[in-house]
Amino acid sequence: MAKGKTAQHYAKNEASRLKHVRDNSPGGKYAHSNSYKREHAKARRKAGLMGKGGPDMSKKNGKFVKESLKINRARGGAKRQ
Repeated sequence: MAKGKTAQHYAKNEASRLKHVRDNSPGGKYAHSNSYKREHAKARRKAGLMGKGGPDMSKKNGKFVKESLKINRARGGAKRQ
């Protein structure tokens, strides 16, 4: 069976292939996500915002502050990776 373009790319580019494997392995690119989500959920719960969909909590200067959900989650936009 013929290899697709992506498979051919990873076969030729070792550095790219290693990063791809690292990113797609369990706990790779988003290993911090679970602790990050727990920490923010705890802050939202403490502020009484959990499940409301209104303001959000963001971390500024090491402290959680209330902030517009739209502004907080759009920060970085398409450039965020």
